[in-house]
Amino acid sequence: MEVSLIKLIDEINQSQKSIISVYLFGEMGIGAPRIIQENPHVSKDAEGYVFFPIVGEDKETGYYISDLHEIYEEEADEGAKAKFEVREQGILLMEIRLY
Repeated sequence: MEVSLIKLIDEINQSQKSIISVYLFGEMGIGAPRIIQENPHVSKDAEGYVFFPIVGEDKETGYYISDLHEIYEEEADEGAKAKFEVREQGILLMEIRLY
């Protein structure tokens, strides 16, 4: 089911842990690394984007997700309480599992 960016932000900020699997970055597959965060917190910046880092907190290596991205809430797996997929023009960018 498609959901809003605000719903994703709320769910992330209420979780104790997130695991983000990244599938595509810079038009190249990068082997689906997993980024694990304890007590994650995200928020929109002044332009309405949420930044998801891939390597550390480097603002050059990550995704800026906005309301223009397709965000779907999927059936949770791997023991997660919630799972989201973020897509751009139908291409899977990342999966976010919340615990």
